[in-house]
Amino acid sequence: MNDIRIYDYEMNLLHTEPDVLSAYWILKYNDIGTFEGTFPLDSDICPVIMMHRYLILIQGDFQALITAYSAKDKKLTVYGKTVNWILSRRTFPAFKTSELTESGLLADLNPGTIAAHVVASAFSDVENFTCRILSDVSSEEHFWRNERHAMSDIVKECLAEHGLGHRVRIDLERKEWIFEVYSGTSLPFIVSEANRNMTEISVTDDAQSFYTSAWYKKELTDKGEWNVSESSAPKIGYGEYYRIVNDGYKESSKNPNGSYLVCIDPDGKETKVVSELPTIEERITGEQVGIYDWETVFSSSTESDAKTELSKKAWVHTVDGKLRNLKYGADYHLGDTFRIQVQKGAYFEETEKTVSDVDIWWENGNCGEKIKFKEET
Repeated sequence: MNDIRIYDYEMNLLHTEPDVLSAYWILKYNDIGTFEGTFPLDSDICPVIMMHRYLILIQGDFQALITAYSAKDKKLTVYGKTVNWILSRRTFPAFKTSELTESGLLADLNPGTIAAHVVASAFSDVENFTCRILSDVSSEEHFWRNERHAMSDIVKECLAEHGLGHRVRIDLERKEWIFEVYSGTSLPFIVSEANRNMTEISVTDDAQSFYTSAWYKKELTDKGEWNVSESSAPKIGYGEYYRIVNDGYKESSKNPNGSYLVCIDPDGKETKVVSELPTIEERITGEQVGIYDWETVFSSSTESDAKTELSKKAWVHTVDGKLRNLKYGADYHLGDTFRIQVQKGAYFEETEKTVSDVDIWWENGNCGEKIKFKEET
């Protein structure tokens, strides 16, 4: 087991700890991973962890930001998140790539370009934070958000549609935070229990969170005030409204002060005056019909947010297991794809899978790693 080193956020070494009782890493291709380690309470690492905030933990090639600790009995337990957790500490406002490209702020619509732009903008005040695109995946699809979101969510969703991953790593030599968009490679070998390079293979299938269609409440657009005494009824589109101001105009009974002129006609041809704003329910319709069309309700107020939420309501098929004679970082990496064969009773499955998660642990002289493949939806 490698020693564990502790640095501050300026990347100054504070402590090197050889006495590690256990270390458990969960690494993810396009998400935030975790670390959990235990140390003797009388170890020199304890005062360093307990007396400092904003700490970086490094073990070999693995890096994490310390997020919590617990000192109990004779053991110190340290918890961390992989360095891309720092993306969850910044937010980014609503944006549309169509507007960014028109203004020249965005060179193209490639997912790596979009992700790098929003991350660089969010961390523009950090001089030693840089962004790199290590993938050549191209796209002509626009991407947008109608509300402010955490950077971690924006990056994950932007890259997921194109099968890309991301990471943030610490460059100790240059003292830099580096955000990278990357992709895996296709490996030539097949893993299976028959080939003796994978054990404890499990197959799961889960439809409990699956929906094909969804309803959401459309957010109405406020167009401002309409002063009845000064002008005729303005033209408005579907889902838009005006707040009516009436200073004693003769038709006040039809357009009372404080009421609303609203359009809830999808064709935008009819408007009406109401005392309270109505609720407009919109439906996102999936590809299934009849008994196979399962619907749910979201609290989202925009179509894009509702579609994003619906995309997560998937029928999930998962395969995972423990690798034998294959080592992470040497034989394979996150994002790599290879063929996998599964035999469970009379059921046989052979398909190409992408490595999405890797668990790596050391404890009581025991070490191992477990692989998880990207879920099929």
